[in-house]
Amino acid sequence: MKASLINLANRKNNASGEIVAFGQEQRKKELLENIIPPQYAENHIKRTCHIHDLEYYDVTYNCIGISVENLIGNKTRSFRSMLSALHRAIVELTNLQSGGIGIINFDSDIAMYLKDEDDSEIIKSFKDFFINLNICTRKGCEKPYVTFNFGLDTSMKGQRVSTLMLDAYLTGDEDGNPFIFPNLVFKLKSGVNIEPDTPNYALYMKSLSVTAKRMVPTYFNCDSKINRDYASSRIGIMGCRSRVVSNINGREGSLNRGNVASVTLNLVQMAYQAVGNFTLFYSILDANMKAAKELLLHRFETLISNGLFADYYDRGYYLDADVHDARKMLKNGTLSIGFIGLWDAVAVMCGIDSLSIEDINKYYEEAYGIIEHMRTFIDKCTDEEGLNFSLLASAAEGVTGSFAKYDEEHLGREFTACKKGFYTNSFHVPVGLEVNYRKKIDIESNFHKLCNGGSITYVEMKEMPCGNIEAVQEIVEYAYSHDCNYIGINFPMDNCLDCGYVGRVAGRCPKCNSENIRRLRRVSGYLAEENCFTKGKRKELMERKVHYINGMAD
Repeated sequence: MKASLINLANRKNNASGEIVAFGQEQRKKELLENIIPPQYAENHIKRTCHIHDLEYYDVTYNCIGISVENLIGNKTRSFRSMLSALHRAIVELTNLQSGGIGIINFDSDIAMYLKDEDDSEIIKSFKDFFINLNICTRKGCEKPYVTFNFGLDTSMKGQRVSTLMLDAYLTGDEDGNPFIFPNLVFKLKSGVNIEPDTPNYALYMKSLSVTAKRMVPTYFNCDSKINRDYASSRIGIMGCRSRVVSNINGREGSLNRGNVASVTLNLVQMAYQAVGNFTLFYSILDANMKAAKELLLHRFETLISNGLFADYYDRGYYLDADVHDARKMLKNGTLSIGFIGLWDAVAVMCGIDSLSIEDINKYYEEAYGIIEHMRTFIDKCTDEEGLNFSLLASAAEGVTGSFAKYDEEHLGREFTACKKGFYTNSFHVPVGLEVNYRKKIDIESNFHKLCNGGSITYVEMKEMPCGNIEAVQEIVEYAYSHDCNYIGINFPMDNCLDCGYVGRVAGRCPKCNSENIRRLRRVSGYLAEENCFTKGKRKELMERKVHYINGMAD
C-alpha cells in the first residue's frame, strides 16, 4: 500500500522513494512518541512548531558549508578527474547529513585544476558533472541539495572557469534540458564585480544573462548589513537560503560549519489564538519561542549522545571535528528558529480579509515589531546558552500547506488567511498581492538584517526575459542596494523533454508538437518540477502575481 505522505519537490516517485517515505513516517512516529519530550511533540503535531528533518532528529545535523579541498584533498588531478572525485564526495556527504551542501568559493577552489584543456573540453566536463548531480543519489530518490557560490575570483583562471561553468549550465544536458542542480549563487561584492570598472563585471554580466534564461544563478549580497563586516571569501549561502556566519565558539564564517537543526513557528496560528489582542499574541509567541529553544537544546544534546559522526571525525569536514568530540564540533553550528506567515498573521490580528498595499503600509510597524522581537529573543538565547542561535526566514516547502490545513480544521476556518490553503513564506509580501518589484523589495528589505539564519527576496516575472539582461540587472541591483541578503528571479520555465525546447509552453511544444513538457519553477530556493510541488505550494503557485511584466515594472 502506498503511504499517504507529504512529498518534497526534489523527491522522485520511484520504488526507493516509496520505501524511504514509508520508513521516514514510521521513524518520525517513534521519535515523537519515545524520544522527543511530549510538549514539543504535541507542538509539532498541532502544527505550532514544525521540527524540520524530524527523521534525522538523533542521528545527524542539517547542512554544511565546505571547500572542494575538504572533499577531495589536494592531490594533483586533471580537471575532469577532479570533477569526478568531487561528485563521488558529494554523493557520500549528502547521505551523511539531512540537508544541503554549499561550496563557499567554488571558482577559487577549482581554478587551480585548469591545465591546457580547451574550452570545449572544460564545458563537456562540467556538463557531465551536472548530469551526474541530477541523478537521484540521495537516498535513491532525491538529487543532492548542492550549491556552488562563485564570482569573487579575479584571477584569469578563476574568471575562465566561472565563465565556462555558466556556459555549461546554460546549454543543459545532452538534449538541451535545463539542469535543476547544482544551484549556482553569484556573490555580489562592490569593487569586485558590481561596478563597470571592476575586474569581474563582465562575469557578472554573463551571470545575469544565464539567470535570464535559467532562473539560476541567484545572488548573494556580500555587502548587506549582516554580511559586510565579514571577509567575503569566508561567507556564502545554501540555495535554500540558510546562512551560517557568526560564531561565538570559534572561527567565524560559513566554511566547515552548518545549521545543526531548525524549527518553524506558525505565526498565523498564534494570531488565531490571540483574537486581535497584541499583548496576548506576544505572550503566546514568547511561550512558543521558549519551547522552540528548549526543543533545539534537547535535539542538540540528543545528537551529542547518539549522533553518527565517525565519518566527520575521520575526514575533518566540520570545524573541530579532529578532536573527535561531538559537542565541541556541533557548538560551531547554528540552531535556527524559523517562522512562516508574517503578513497572514498581521491580517488576522488586524481583522483584514485581504491585505492591500495600504494595509501593509499602515501595519508595517506591527509586522516589523514581531520579527524584531523574535530576533531579540534569539540573541538572548545565544548569550544565555553559549550556542549560536539564529532567526530563519523559513522556506517552509512542506508546511506552508499543512499548517493552513490543520488550522482550518481546528481553529482558523473562518479566516481568509486559512481558506486559501497555504500561508505565505516568512516575511514575504502575500503572493496574491499586485505590487511592482520596487515596492515588494522596499517592503521586504528591512527584514533581511533581522534574519541572521537566512532569508531571500524573490521577484516574479511574467515571461522568461531571455535577451533582456537589463531587466534582470535592474531587479538584482535594486535589491542589492536596498540591503536584501539573497536575491532570486522567478519566471515560468517550461521545456520539452523530447526536443529540448525551452520557453513558456501553454500546451504542446511549439517546436515538435510534443505534450511531454516539464515545467520548472522555484520552490524553497531550488528549482523543481511543478508536478512535484506539495499541495500547499501548488495553491501558492496558482495565486502568485507578477512583479515585473514584459521588461517593464508593473
